[in-house]
Order: sequence, then structure tokens, then C-alpha cells
Amino acid sequence: MSGRTEWEDIQIRLGNMKAPPKELTEDELFDLIQEAAVLASEAEKREKLENASLEDLREMEDDEDEKVLEELRKRRIAQMKLEKELNKFGELYHISEPSYKSEVTETKGIFVVVHLFKSGIPQCQLINEYLGQLAKKFKATKFVKIRSEEAIHNYPDKNLPTVLIYYSGDIVGQIITLAQTGGDATTMKDIEWQLAKFGAVKTDMQEDPKLTAKKKKSSRGKYDSDESDDSDRD
Repeated sequence: MSGRTEWEDIQIRLGNMKAPPKELTEDELFDLIQEAAVLASEAEKREKLENASLEDLREMEDDEDEKVLEELRKRRIAQMKLEKELNKFGELYHISEPSYKSEVTETKGIFVVVHLFKSGIPQCQLINEYLGQLAKKFKATKFVKIRSEEAIHNYPDKNLPTVLIYYSGDIVGQIITLAQTGGDATTMKDIEWQLAKFGAVKTDMQEDPKLTAKKKKSSRGKYDSDESDDSDRD
């Protein structure tokens, strides 16, 4: 018995009413629960295998199919090789004029960030510090520094610091002095943002950090103003 009246059955056939969901028997309900449990177990097993390290895979040898494990081993080794290839730098290298060609212009398939600097210029020292930290963060990008007079003979000091961004031997971007990034107030985030604009690094920042700081300052000013108004009313 469906528990419905004859009138309800007619309305359902005519499309004027929706049929209530089918009531499952205890056996049907048990089968559904069992199926869901099996699917969940298989999904958990797949995730465990896909995220396993080589050591984990060795420990699973007695419990898993050897063909599956071998395929996962090959995939994991290939992934490790790729990660190693993409993260092979990690520091700011000091190069000289003779190695500029091999280290920069002949480098293919990667971004190279080149800092033209000169000792005794505070902003050059600042950028060297920032690039050293960014090199550790973005290991797939090569970061190098070279004395300006070695990179470009008679390069004017008024243009320092200068940062050149290369990709596969071509200059794709440049930062000439810190005039547009805030001068002495330039932060590492400012440089990261500029490099990201040219594709040299993949930043998590969604907007220019100076714009973010400006919004925060404006928000704090509005909050302080609202507090002051409340105090005046009291």
C-alpha cells in the first residue's frame, strides 16, 4: 500500500503533484549503505596511494597489487624529478661579466631576474636583500646580481638599482630605480608584485600591496572617525 488516496494517484499521473520518494525496504537501505561504504573505502585507498611517498609505497608492497604500486612508483619518481628541476635555484647568485651570457641570455625555458647593482648605494643593498629572500621563496626562478659596470659599461648610477627580467634570453620586463615602488619605503612585497606582473614569479597576492595598504589605512581612518563621532555624542 502506498498510503495515497485515489485522487492523489490521479493528480500524480496528470503531473499536478509530485510523487513522494519511494520508501526503501530494510534490505534496499542496507545495500545502499554497504555500497556507499565500499565507495568511500576505495576513494580513501586511492587518495592514500596517490599521496604516498616512495617509503610508504615500499611498506604497502604486501597489501597492494604489485602492478599498481609499480605504476605509482614511476609516477612519484617522475613527479620528484620534475619538482627538483623546477626548484633547482633558491639563492641570489653573484655573477660576473664573462658568465653573463651563459647564466642569463643563453638560459632557455626559465625566468632570470638580474639585479644591476653598485656597492655603496643603499637602495641597491636593499634590493639585494629582497631578491635573496625572494630567491628562497621562488626556487624555479633564477635570481642573479652583477655589478652594473660589468653588465653595461658606463651604466649611469642614477639608474640604479636596475632589475632586468629575462625569459629564454629575451628581456620581458624591467624596474629602473625604485621611483615607482616607493623609493626607500619599497618593501619586498612591492618587488614581488612587480616581478609577478612580468610572470617571473607566481605570487599569492591579488593586488598591488600599496593599494592594499592604502585601503587598510583608509579603513582604519574611517573606524577612528566613527569612534570619535561616538565619543562626541556621549
